Amino acid sequence: MHDRCLVPLAGLCILLARDLRALQPREPESCDPYQAAFRADSNNLEAAVNLGRCIVRDESMIAPGGDSTRLMFRTSWSTALRALRHVVAVDPGYSSAYRPLFRILLSDTRDGCSYVTGGCGHVSPVVRDGDTVITIPRLVPTIPGIDPYDEVIRESAVTRRANLTESRALAERWVAVAPTDRRPHEYLGRSLLMLGDPAAASVELERAAALGTPASRRVLFYERFEALVKSNGGVEARRLLDEAASDPGRDTSLSFPYSIAGFNALLGRHRPPQIDSARRPQIDTALRRRLRAQRDSIIRNAPRTAPQRSFRELLAARDTAAARSFLAEMDTSLAARDQGMWPRVNPAHLASAEYHLALADTVRAEAQLAWIEQIFHGRYFRYSASWSHPGERPWLGHAWLLTGDVAAARGRRDDAERMYRRVIGLWAGGDPEVTPVVEQARSRLGTLPRR
Repeated sequence: MHDRCLVPLAGLCILLARDLRALQPREPESCDPYQAAFRADSNNLEAAVNLGRCIVRDESMIAPGGDSTRLMFRTSWSTALRALRHVVAVDPGYSSAYRPLFRILLSDTRDGCSYVTGGCGHVSPVVRDGDTVITIPRLVPTIPGIDPYDEVIRESAVTRRANLTESRALAERWVAVAPTDRRPHEYLGRSLLMLGDPAAASVELERAAALGTPASRRVLFYERFEALVKSNGGVEARRLLDEAASDPGRDTSLSFPYSIAGFNALLGRHRPPQIDSARRPQIDTALRRRLRAQRDSIIRNAPRTAPQRSFRELLAARDTAAARSFLAEMDTSLAARDQGMWPRVNPAHLASAEYHLALADTVRAEAQLAWIEQIFHGRYFRYSASWSHPGERPWLGHAWLLTGDVAAARGRRDDAERMYRRVIGLWAGGDPEVTPVVEQARSRLGTLPRR
């Protein structure tokens, strides 16, 4: 009796085990056959490209000697680099070799996976060493409020310029042999942008967009926008933004309208996000009325407290001690909100800088202005520049103008000129309300001492 019950149960277990195995992430193919073919014949360029592609896709790690505390990648990116460099040296027009090659040179991290446990919780910096790269995996830390990749990115940045310089040279060589192909212009633009030359990057990225398709232009949107913004091309950036907002094939997820609103604010325009009502969850009318009634009841029944005097009122009353106490509380509140994976900036940071200057505390004022400036140097510009709350009116130009004023007062002419030119370049042509800020920047630029 028991045997007859166990037989179908055993069969079910076999089927379940088969299904569970199918759910496990599959280990990437071995790259050994491609490596063997390339070693046997260095003129076998196809084998070399396949080897490079295979290694770039291979995220698997191994434990030498079974020691899981010393995990290492199964394949080496340096091996892929040597193979792919050989291909483009022999034939600069061998286009399929460039994508995996640029993938390595433009990366600042390499992810690692264990296909025994099925987990992908490791990451490695990409450290340049001579003409090779070193990637040693480590566990991704999980610390609340901290970007888990921050430390890894910083380690990669120490030697990254050599990779970017090589990437630029390779893209220039590819452009020379394929000037009408959008791809080399894309990679050249990305390399120049990462090297800190946004004006030259913008030229290449716009050329790539002109040579490309609507789909390829959508992929390039964020990099084109970043290059135009960082080179003070406000007019062209607004044109690009308007094209993206009206493109029927663009990303229409709920977050994108808010990004568009933030980008518009960056360029001196107040454009609240337009939410597609067909995509927005509809709330029952009766429920909406009930929630509004509850909110009104809470407001009516809240205890009445004496209104707190503002900072400017305290300063006008010459109550400096109370003003300093007010500002300390304000800065503490801002610092608590500033913890996150990307800079969280808002008009309160600008107000804090202005208040510190009113108290003759230039050091802390510059610290707040430097925090605002982080949006131009964040890891992902597309996120750090789209922070703006959709209800906020453009305010960043005021921060740039104040930064220029502080730099000028401190005798840093070049820094002051850079900030004044940013106000003029990005906000000229914006909404009428920002025109006075632009005119002030022009006036103060004209009064800077000559070199």
